[in-house]
Amino acid sequence: MKIKLKYTVNKIWFSYFVIKFFYMLFALFVYSKLTTLGDTYRYIEGINAFALTLWRDSTALMDTLAYSFSLFLGPVLANIPFLMLSIIGVYYPVSRLNLAKNQLISLLVLLSLPSFGVWTSIISKEAVGVFFLGVILGFFIDYIKRKPNKRYFLLAVCVYLCALFKPQYLAAIAALFIFVFISRKFSLRGFGKTVLLILFFVFSFFALYLFRNEINELSFIIPLHFSLDAGSTRENTIWVNDFDVFRNAPYGMFIAFFGPTVSEALSKPTHLLVFIESAIIIGIFLFALLQLLMVTINTGRLNVFFVGVFLTASLWILFVHYPFGALNPGSAIRYRENFYAFLVILFYFCYIEVKQNYFHYRLEKYQHRHSPKKLIKG
Repeated sequence: MKIKLKYTVNKIWFSYFVIKFFYMLFALFVYSKLTTLGDTYRYIEGINAFALTLWRDSTALMDTLAYSFSLFLGPVLANIPFLMLSIIGVYYPVSRLNLAKNQLISLLVLLSLPSFGVWTSIISKEAVGVFFLGVILGFFIDYIKRKPNKRYFLLAVCVYLCALFKPQYLAAIAALFIFVFISRKFSLRGFGKTVLLILFFVFSFFALYLFRNEINELSFIIPLHFSLDAGSTRENTIWVNDFDVFRNAPYGMFIAFFGPTVSEALSKPTHLLVFIESAIIIGIFLFALLQLLMVTINTGRLNVFFVGVFLTASLWILFVHYPFGALNPGSAIRYRENFYAFLVILFYFCYIEVKQNYFHYRLEKYQHRHSPKKLIKG
């Protein structure tokens, strides 16, 4: 029986590899004819390969790796190592969820949507991003489930890669770590976790207020990196006045994750496909949230811990992502793929944990109602 289960899981993951391999070929030979394929070909050329600064320059490191792989594997197969990195970044945290076959398939379907499949199956920083965020998430899941994980060197490498490629994500990782660590360290109950979650918002707003001038100045620099000559770049109407970066954050965080607007979707076929894809993602999230809301209503209890786990990470990631995606739907979607798997897996983890606690609650309630003592008393 155990051998059969292992074979089934391996077959599912092999199918996932085949899907990713198909996306790689599609990206290189089809999608590249429709739009620019990021910096993939530039990395293969190895402009800054083996530069002395590669340990602190993510582009130089990508040039070195891509150019080296292309020498041994050729320009097409050189994408395979990056494809495998992104698969590891998905497998590492997902394997810790102990999912049933149907649950695993459902999750991998959500992680096989075209945009994620294309940008994380080729030579790209997004593939590396999926890897280091996936490993970090795996450690968080082990820590929350109180399972020892002593692969500290692997964790250190991934934190280093995060600092090198996406240092802004460290704010989300730090916030998540602090919330989980304090909750576990002091064995906080419901009220204590609620207070901790409130303090998270208080200190987050305080940190933003403390660095409000620096963030405000950066918001006026970012539009300079987006050319209006590029077909998809929007006119900057988001950061016009001082501190618009904060006032317009809710809308900016949404549009930077979602990508194209309705008018943009109707103007370009590729934008329309991305619009439909993002609508599906948001729809699934909202449906799952509705189910969790029903659980809260039925039990009369809110699982503050898992609400905090998801919010502390997701809100910070979406906030630091939005300046890079609010002005261009193409950039929004491509950069989204760095953390898309992280958020999906984290949300799914919180979702199944809340549902499992709900079923345990119902079982305990049923056993209490039908206990022998109550039956005798009746």
